[in-house]
Amino acid sequence: MNKIARWLTGLVCLALILAAAPVGAKDSLNWRANQNQVDADIQRSDLLTVLTNIANATGWKVYVDPGASNSISVKFKGLPEKEALHRLLGALNYRKDRTNGIYQLFVYRTAPGAATQLIKAAKRDYRIANEDLVKLKHGADTNTIDQLAKKLGAKVVGRDDRIGLYRLQFDDGAGAAAGLQSLAADPSVAAADGNYVVDPPVPALMTQVSPPAGQLFNLNPQPVVNGPIVGLVDTAIDAPDQFQKYMLTPINVVGQAEASADEPSHGTSMLETMLGAMSANPSMIQPVIVYPGSGESTTSYDLMEGILAAINAGANPINVSSGGTGNSQLLGSLIQEATQKGIQVVAAAGNTPGTQDTYPAAYPGVLAVTASAPNGQLASYADDGSFVTAMAPGTALVVSASGGTWMVQGTSPATADVSGTLAELENGPQHLTLQQAVNQVAKTLPPPPKQ
Repeated sequence: MNKIARWLTGLVCLALILAAAPVGAKDSLNWRANQNQVDADIQRSDLLTVLTNIANATGWKVYVDPGASNSISVKFKGLPEKEALHRLLGALNYRKDRTNGIYQLFVYRTAPGAATQLIKAAKRDYRIANEDLVKLKHGADTNTIDQLAKKLGAKVVGRDDRIGLYRLQFDDGAGAAAGLQSLAADPSVAAADGNYVVDPPVPALMTQVSPPAGQLFNLNPQPVVNGPIVGLVDTAIDAPDQFQKYMLTPINVVGQAEASADEPSHGTSMLETMLGAMSANPSMIQPVIVYPGSGESTTSYDLMEGILAAINAGANPINVSSGGTGNSQLLGSLIQEATQKGIQVVAAAGNTPGTQDTYPAAYPGVLAVTASAPNGQLASYADDGSFVTAMAPGTALVVSASGGTWMVQGTSPATADVSGTLAELENGPQHLTLQQAVNQVAKTLPPPPKQ
């Protein structure tokens, strides 16, 4: 064989080897916290990269032992979180806990205290990779969605036939992306969008404190039945007896949900803060549970269902202090339509300092609330973007069902304070309309001047 023939033979062999090897294969990690399922396809990745992906996918604060290292190659689908972490971390140990409502993951070789290096997460992509939301046109046959799902190779995992809103789940992100294009072009579809993770509402700080002397709130001993109903779209509530008479029967859109037994749940804290702002003229509060548990995320589909449930129950205003979500066009459209019909959504600006947009607070028409520190200035943890409408005290005292007293800080209590103030202005001696109350809050509780 001459040199040219040998060179050509070698070139062909090299081409065959390259063709057999995966080219540009991209690792994937799909963390579906609300379903306790994790998918992973990772080929020879280093530990820090995998931990960064976990932090991005979950929103947890992740710490690692600086001396730990690992080469990770795994592929699995639909594993529970605990088993998925064992597969992803291999021989390394981990501990997961929750402080002030924020989950932390410590990864280490021998002792949790060695996990001191904080993994810097990238800006989070809230989109659930393998899911789409579909809104059918008015009058469309409800069987249409089943036909569309079958055609696209998807499953209908959430449905509201009353309004034609559906949640589709695909095998992977590629299927969802292709499905979104097909749905947008279908004549029976009014709108199609992705489904997004919605972070749990967590305080910037929550600590147990000694109870102050005397009553926490000056509450009317008899509930008012003819005033406004305030919608509280939040976690489950386990309120002390003295507050329960101001609660309507909770509406649960996510199935089984439990309030924390160790400390006031976020929903409980917001309910008490609202009532504190209503002074001697408390209105009824309609709790709507959209989170399966304390510290757990939900989805934009469930948040939309919760807002709709609050509207259908006659609630106005509606308090939402979700931790944050992607910019969902369908959620924004729902809020816009509610605003046009005179329904006021009040939402928290978020506990990440800066000026970035936080949804749902940044949607047009929302009364977005940031938090002030005890000195009256903007709190160090509070977002103060251009979308913010009002600033209220970010510190509240609440009591748990077991009797302990807690101090809660964040834009969530500030938001609940504003929602309660709106109800007080409507139901109290001034008897303002809701729009008049909103205008007065915006005038008397303005956010800091923008630079």
